[in-house]
Amino acid sequence: MVGEHLDLSSNPDDSDDAHRAGERGMSGRRPFLGVRFHCCDVYARIYADEAFTAYSGHCPKCAKPVRVRIGPGGSDSRFFDVS
Repeated sequence: MVGEHLDLSSNPDDSDDAHRAGERGMSGRRPFLGVRFHCCDVYARIYADEAFTAYSGHCPKCAKPVRVRIGPGGSDSRFFDVS
């Protein structure tokens, strides 16, 4: 039936960020790591910076910072524990 579906997708080649499509993956979203902060027993996502050199973020309760560098020889893991 007409009007029942809303298509909000776009072609990544039409955007200025098309050159970053390989770094961002097929969805076009910024890559992230899942982090469990033991300090406050909470989970949060930390996102890659614009230069794609590191993931950085902080504990959502106590603001403890965390930074994970991106480079050769790194880990394939997407989830980490932070003490």
